[in-house]
Amino acid sequence: TQNIIQPASRDKIFTIEDSIASLSHMTVSPDGTTKLLLKMARDGLEVESVIIPWLDKGFSTLCVSSQVGCRQGCTFCATGRMGKLRSLTADEILVQVYYASKICRISNSVPGSTIQQGLGSVDNIVFMGMGEAADNAEAVLLATNTLVDRRMFGLAQSKVTISTVAPDPEAFATLGQAPAVLAWSVHAVDDSLRKQLVPTTKYSMEELRNGLVKALSSRS
Repeated sequence: TQNIIQPASRDKIFTIEDSIASLSHMTVSPDGTTKLLLKMARDGLEVESVIIPWLDKGFSTLCVSSQVGCRQGCTFCATGRMGKLRSLTADEILVQVYYASKICRISNSVPGSTIQQGLGSVDNIVFMGMGEAADNAEAVLLATNTLVDRRMFGLAQSKVTISTVAPDPEAFATLGQAPAVLAWSVHAVDDSLRKQLVPTTKYSMEELRNGLVKALSSRS
């Protein structure tokens, strides 16, 4: 067969750092909570992931981001004040799990950590970081399917949670296609108060609730 690899590229080895993202900063709290700042290779934009250790149980939960910034504009959220810069690809979501898993493996030697037994392995993933999952549903669904694939990350479906502020009632049905737990970030049940907290919301709580019920019914 014809060799399609050009001579100039034969010696090039593409690493995670070169092709997807690199770890640019890490902050470790006394209780072991570890914030990772990852710089995307394609444009240098950065996203945050957070490892939350459950030291008494021996495992960690990882909070991942799905976008750089967010267009939902929640008034209490620093990411919302950034606005949406761009959505992450599935690879850029999954690379957060890669780095977090690596940090957990070597956590006994992480500078600044005061915990003795190290961080437990990543056993739970929550899409509760930067961005709105429903605004990047295609990549989130692809990443979630990869996380639960036994040939890949091999997580149980019950160990992956996708949280959404629900920009519209259909968001639940879209994200409900994912092999994961679906969570609704309500913030306030009163429509007027919720409008203050989530100024981009266009639907009442009743309309959104009906969308959630419909989505959950279709999954059973």
